[in-house]
Amino acid sequence: MAIAQEPVAEQSIGRTEARYRARTPKSRAAFERNQVAVPGGVPGGLGVMLPYPLYIERAQGCHVWDADGHRLVDLLNGDWVFPLGHGNPKINAAITAQLQKGITFCQPEPDLQYALSQLIQERIPSMERMRFTTSGTEATMMALRVGRAFTGRPKIAKIMGGYHGTHDASVIANGRYTDPTFVPRGLIPGTKESVVLLPYNQPDECERIIRAEAEELGAVIVEPMLGGSGMIPATKEYLERLRRVTSDCGVVLIFDEVVTCTLGPHGAQGRMGVIPDLTTMGKALGGGLPLGAFGGRSDIMDLVDSALYPFDRPVRHASTVGGIPICLAAGVAQLEQLTPEVHAHIEALGEQVRTGVGALATRLGVPLQATGLGQFFGLHWTSVPVVDIDTAFTSDSEIIGRIALGLCNEGYLCFYFNVMGVLSLPMTSEDIEGFLQALEATLKENDLC
Repeated sequence: MAIAQEPVAEQSIGRTEARYRARTPKSRAAFERNQVAVPGGVPGGLGVMLPYPLYIERAQGCHVWDADGHRLVDLLNGDWVFPLGHGNPKINAAITAQLQKGITFCQPEPDLQYALSQLIQERIPSMERMRFTTSGTEATMMALRVGRAFTGRPKIAKIMGGYHGTHDASVIANGRYTDPTFVPRGLIPGTKESVVLLPYNQPDECERIIRAEAEELGAVIVEPMLGGSGMIPATKEYLERLRRVTSDCGVVLIFDEVVTCTLGPHGAQGRMGVIPDLTTMGKALGGGLPLGAFGGRSDIMDLVDSALYPFDRPVRHASTVGGIPICLAAGVAQLEQLTPEVHAHIEALGEQVRTGVGALATRLGVPLQATGLGQFFGLHWTSVPVVDIDTAFTSDSEIIGRIALGLCNEGYLCFYFNVMGVLSLPMTSEDIEGFLQALEATLKENDLC
């Protein structure tokens, strides 16, 4: 149940929105032009804002420039895909070199998939064998299918508030709707009944449900940090219990590390010391180009189009532009540069954000808190500690939206509906101090403190 919040003064809402409209007339014109043919005026579903989206023309380093020429510190980073910042010279050079050779051939290129698979295995050794995809959505869809095929059981289990893309099983209770029980329209009949929902960070209840459903349960998928629900980390105890009970019950455990694959040198599983059967990756994996991956135990991945089994037994995976050479080249250049020193820098910035937000909230006496790990953070307007989707929904979404709009006015770009961000290599401690100052100014403009 959401905590009752004091209403935001209409006058302060007007000031923030009026500033945004005055600053962004070209974005407004772009929205009015684009929404005629493109729902919401956004080509891929991301970037929705109220009263209208901010349209970006270019980016470099940790900055973007909007259609009206304003420079903003980019806390979105293309939806977490640029830990090295925009326009990284080595990634650009790798893309250019492969572009001259050919974008794709519909036949495998001899070196790039091997090079990238080796880099991935160095970071996440549990990915003994893997396949490449166009996106995290495709990766999680395939991992769940492989899990069901391996166990021969029809159901999957996911976490309340877990976001695994937009395939049918994922959009059940995926954290993107105000009511976690809401089922979107257009799903294949029986989808809801095939998905078992698990609570987050509640190991006892989670184990009880898995054991009760085990005979029909093929796979459990979990984000080690709930990304779309506001960067909410799982506890180590919770992940350890998931590992133990799925092993006991013969259920495939999948870690969705699409967001967290760059959380330190070995992803969230390395940080937590909990090893899944399968892992999915995406976003930052491709250096800005569309690339994902799914992989894990060899005996499970042998089911994927494998000559080890008769023709009627493999799990079919065909992706025309999944893992094409130009995307693999960008991925190799990205992972080669993600050194321990880079991780240490961006994680220190993340800790500075979370500590700074906590100190600011205490000083101003406001119910603001920051969650996250490493370079990732999420802001929540609630006095309830945010540990799962239920507590995340106690955050006042209207206030969070106004904070996002105010931060945009102050020169910091983040997600509108969930104020979330990720830090990148070009950022400095001064950028974080500027963000905290902008946050304080936004709170005061909105009469929140």
